[in-house]
Amino acid sequence: MEKNSDRKPQVEEEEIASIQWAIFRSLGLNLLVYVLQNLLGFGLDEIPKKAFQRDRLMALLRSTIHILPFTVALGEVIINWRGYYIGANVNGLNLLQFAAKLHEMAMQSSLAVIVFGYVRHVVFSGNALPIGALLSGLQLTQVSYLWSMELWGIVAAKIPWRRKVAVMTLIIVAVLLASTVGPSSAILLIPNLNYWPAGSTGIWMNVTAQDLWPSRLDGSNIPGYCLQAPNITNGCPSSEWESISDYLLLANGKIPSQLRSPFLVSPYSVPLTGQGSLRQLIIQHHIYDNETAPFDQEAAQATTQQSAVADALAATSALWDIAVQNSDSPFYDQRDAVQSIGAGNFQPYTLVSCGADVILDQTDDRPVAFPIPPGSSPEMLNRANVTTDSALAMYAIEYSGLTRSEILDTPGPEWEYRVKWVELPENPFNGTSIGAVILQPKMNETQEILLCNLAAGWGSSSMNMSSSPAASGTDVTSSSLYDPESLLPQSSDYSRRIADSVVMFELPQFPQRKISISEGWARYLDASIPALNTTVIHALMGRKLNGHDDATSANIILAGLLANGLARTGFDSQLQGKMRTAFNPKLNTSIPDGDFWFSGKGDMFQVDAAGSKDWVKLRVDSSVEGYAFSTEGFAPKLTAAVLLIYCALVMAHICYAAVSGVSSQSWNSIAELVVLAVNSSSTMQLRNTCAGISQMCVFRSPIRILTSKDFNDEDDHLELLDKDILFQQTMEMLNTAEWRHYWLWYYLHFLFYMYITTSLVLVGHIESDD
Repeated sequence: MEKNSDRKPQVEEEEIASIQWAIFRSLGLNLLVYVLQNLLGFGLDEIPKKAFQRDRLMALLRSTIHILPFTVALGEVIINWRGYYIGANVNGLNLLQFAAKLHEMAMQSSLAVIVFGYVRHVVFSGNALPIGALLSGLQLTQVSYLWSMELWGIVAAKIPWRRKVAVMTLIIVAVLLASTVGPSSAILLIPNLNYWPAGSTGIWMNVTAQDLWPSRLDGSNIPGYCLQAPNITNGCPSSEWESISDYLLLANGKIPSQLRSPFLVSPYSVPLTGQGSLRQLIIQHHIYDNETAPFDQEAAQATTQQSAVADALAATSALWDIAVQNSDSPFYDQRDAVQSIGAGNFQPYTLVSCGADVILDQTDDRPVAFPIPPGSSPEMLNRANVTTDSALAMYAIEYSGLTRSEILDTPGPEWEYRVKWVELPENPFNGTSIGAVILQPKMNETQEILLCNLAAGWGSSSMNMSSSPAASGTDVTSSSLYDPESLLPQSSDYSRRIADSVVMFELPQFPQRKISISEGWARYLDASIPALNTTVIHALMGRKLNGHDDATSANIILAGLLANGLARTGFDSQLQGKMRTAFNPKLNTSIPDGDFWFSGKGDMFQVDAAGSKDWVKLRVDSSVEGYAFSTEGFAPKLTAAVLLIYCALVMAHICYAAVSGVSSQSWNSIAELVVLAVNSSSTMQLRNTCAGISQMCVFRSPIRILTSKDFNDEDDHLELLDKDILFQQTMEMLNTAEWRHYWLWYYLHFLFYMYITTSLVLVGHIESDD
């Protein structure tokens, strides 16, 4: 107990140590304590204080510094773990950054209290600690403390190893936390701008999977009027063939007037319309870069979203917009949701390779050879059938089922591009959907032709659509490969190059379902156009790609036509089901139950189980762009773990205070430690250290905080004492007159006891001799 001659009565001392003072000092409000002392008339003199107290209430009150940072940290973890959507716009994000900085400072102060609490616990137990440990709580914000002599002096100190490990572990963890809790709090406190879940439901379409994604197309269900414009409707295979013409114009550096809107122009796609959706026809060519590849390096591939699925998604998107207005969800003021279909959805993927050949005359009986099936792996091909001796400048397979004279009999004017469809057998054309021979305009006695191999299949893909209507009034769809990394071997150069693309073709992995096409269905791709007095093929080949031969243009045109035609399969199927409704007392009617949609409890649409058992069912996941608290991603999870470790340390410190009841508010600042050092005696161990310390032996010296007599030998005070001081004080005490008197008294008693003991031994020895 420290004492002072001028002090208030004991009742005032107890009042100073009241609950109010404990709370103020625990929060670092020492200046406020000083002001209140003066206002209450306690004077300016220091009064005696207890370095340690054993009082559970006071110990818990002195832990109030943890309340704010602990509560905020735990709240940040909980709200991000559970996820909370705020909205499309958030005001005051800069203020949140400022709040995160304040929270960091509060947590660092809390960590300092924890470290000082453990140091005081060791000191209160009468154990020694190295000098470097006493100041550790003041250096937590300095990462350099981890490799300082103060810290590593603890390792070299001669103290029990368990205490050494405990001190080192606590300090290192506290320093790392002090450096990371600030960024961690900022990451969790500031909401992320991203797309967040906004409901999910299953949808049904009144079509079977086989009818929507057939493995064989024979043209039996296509109306005859699809062979001639202007009778061609949107459901005909050749509908919107003009989009491929637009693509060629774009590729040639020209922008068609109907595509001059910045929203519609794309370097690799052109728009296609459905009954309520706007889709993208994506075409890519020159996909094989390896000069030694067996495939046509100018082969073209194409894909587009299935029209019926895109229309169903557009209808679902419109219903979501209605439902969100009839809900209490945080999305009620947003109209820009993204609707997505993932697993279970397929769309057509096509790949075409053409090679040039020539027919000399009607008597030319040489066999024709088609390019090897594009995209087929070498394992799928019978190498005995592959030849390099054909007129084609690529690997090819001879086909004996077609004579050159039969090719010359293809209907149409000789001055136009004409096409003859050829069904190629699976053996040896494994991976081929259909073949095509394009007769070029005849200029002389010979007939130049293009022999083309067309491959097609249904590939799994995801489809996305925004709820906001485009400039054209329809909803825009986009698509991407569904989990492409799981489809192709990573060793494939083509796979690595195409992994981020939306178009891919590498059999047998992708597309998963091959398509066989009959000549009867394929002829609908080349419908006649009376307004132009020609056919689709001739109209498109007339706008061929600049700087390339006819084979390259044919690759692009056939790939685009085939993908466009396949995407219109099942065109007339529609979204089915009745929406769940809820009664609205304000409107006195039933409205779509938006809350059910967003709750994730089940499907929003109700259908007859028996009637829909064969229908295609897809799942639509809705998402909105906005600010939200979430642990999505690696960084939020890591920062949440950091804050949870901090919370665990705080709880351990509070539990120790509640159980032991030991607490102290001494030596919380550098000034208080300096005053304690000034009141301490000098030691030989600290010689030559007043201007700096260069040796670790100073920091590894164990010291204790013990009481010592004041100069008047009446009062006592606290001092920092090491082993040298303790030994020196013991010797000084033994040299005092009082201790010399006690030593003389003990020495005389010792001589007396020795005399009596020796006499008894001698007497016993004499009696034994007698």
